Amino acid sequence: MSQPLNLRRLAIMPTLKCTLRCKLCSNYMTMFKHPEHIPVNELICDIDRVFELVDYTEWLQFVGGEIFMRNDLSDVYAHCLNYKNRFDKLILITNATVLPCEKDIYVFKQYGRHMQIQISDYGKYSPQVDAMTELLRKDDIPFVVKKYHGDLQHYGGWVDNTHFEDRGKSKDQLWEQFTHCGQVAMRNFHMYRGKMHGCARSLMASTLGKITPAGRDFVDLYDKSETDEEKREKIRHFNDAPRVSCRSCISFGDDVERFPAAEQKK
Repeated sequence: MSQPLNLRRLAIMPTLKCTLRCKLCSNYMTMFKHPEHIPVNELICDIDRVFELVDYTEWLQFVGGEIFMRNDLSDVYAHCLNYKNRFDKLILITNATVLPCEKDIYVFKQYGRHMQIQISDYGKYSPQVDAMTELLRKDDIPFVVKKYHGDLQHYGGWVDNTHFEDRGKSKDQLWEQFTHCGQVAMRNFHMYRGKMHGCARSLMASTLGKITPAGRDFVDLYDKSETDEEKREKIRHFNDAPRVSCRSCISFGDDVERFPAAEQKK
């Protein structure tokens, strides 16, 4: 019997569409020529499949794009209630440009304190912050607002990690960066269309075709050439060594130049 496979964060991406066009988007939404919403039945299948491999995750996240552009994800959030003993909290990330629909709110109430809406406040680019916080407060849905405008921005602002060329780092430099990486520290795994990676950059850069990940960098949930136990072992060891995506990553260290968050492309 293998040891339990417990994660800290598992972020699922149900859409590549967004209401904003941020120059330095860390998930590269503006680079997709044909952004799409992932069908609800596919998302539900992926969730069922991942919980066949993963025993427990502290946070089950949904992030985009902008998830509240969709009014059909309430079925997905409701389906996740079937696994409510397998995760601590449902976490939803939003840029406060669109309010959640009534069906979403109905499901959120069923989670009680076992969920949280994380609102990224981009100032003038997040026009629904006040309305959203009022709505969530009225229905007693937990939320937090992270300020990304003006002075004292969350994390000091954004970094420019939108380039994918190999930066020619030595082995020691790669390991130094990897051991101080926030994604590694948070054990923040990301999943999109049946593929799970150890970080968002590895997942999204691979999806865009900007990098070719090593076999150990990701798991295809539906790959029949690997057993479930082999997939579990891969996931268990995602954070054992630098990934291909690390070679081009600028990192998020304190010494990396910061820029104002959510600057928009024309």
